[in-house]
Amino acid sequence: MKDIRALLAQEAPLVFDGAAGTYFAARFGGSCELASLEQPEKVLQMHRAYLDAGCQAIKTNTFALGAMYQEGKEDLAHKAILAGCMLAREAAAPYGAYVFGDLGPVAALEDADPAAIYLAQAQLFLSQGITHFLLETLSSHQGVADFARQLKALCPSAFLLVSFGVQPDGYTREGLSASRLLAGMQACEGVDAAGFNCVCGPQHMLRQFQKLDPQGAVLSAMPNAGYPTVLGRRVVYRGQPDYFAQQGLALVRAGAKIIGGCCGTTPAYLSALRDRLAAEGLAPAHRT
Repeated sequence: MKDIRALLAQEAPLVFDGAAGTYFAARFGGSCELASLEQPEKVLQMHRAYLDAGCQAIKTNTFALGAMYQEGKEDLAHKAILAGCMLAREAAAPYGAYVFGDLGPVAALEDADPAAIYLAQAQLFLSQGITHFLLETLSSHQGVADFARQLKALCPSAFLLVSFGVQPDGYTREGLSASRLLAGMQACEGVDAAGFNCVCGPQHMLRQFQKLDPQGAVLSAMPNAGYPTVLGRRVVYRGQPDYFAQQGLALVRAGAKIIGGCCGTTPAYLSALRDRLAAEGLAPAHRT
């Protein structure tokens, strides 16, 4: 497998997978993170569906497990992280895909240091041979610098991607602007790439990218499929794969070196995106 920094130095972007939580719930029902322990074959099916769609990187099925540390469920979180690592690596190996340890946000409480919770999870990922990390859907940079420094002390070659949830108006729910957050990550030693995920559909995320001055930064974009609609007891996303692929190409043209999807994006969305990139000479054709 090519070193990820060398791959990102090339013209073609890295194509990430899409949403785990919304896809798993729609296809199988229930919450996905603990399924790594209770229904591992379904988690493998989810990973393989994205890989068959042409994704070159997948996330471990661990997004919400950091919150368990604050709920006093550390032992269960540890087991689910280790199982998630094993399943993601098993799925990715035949495809030569990258595996990213997925770290979701944790609350910044008086008795809880976000960096410490991120690091506790990262140590488990490292113990399983995973050295690429995605810290995603953040609304502030609290804890990021400390975590990045400690991670690189443990594993100097680790690759850290930090992604923020920025609303259509260009601000997170904590009132921080997209440009300010990006500038902070560019100045943060130990952060290799930064960008945005969730909250926005592809068009609004594109507008955010068009306002940025990346100055050589490695940027990522993982928009939602669109915006949610509640139908009875179900939450559905009305976006279409072809439109998502069109906007994804525009995000790459606007500077995204890492491109993927978040809530509502199924393998069909990522397959359409990969095909659109391939048609523009920005990705090799993929096997199906």
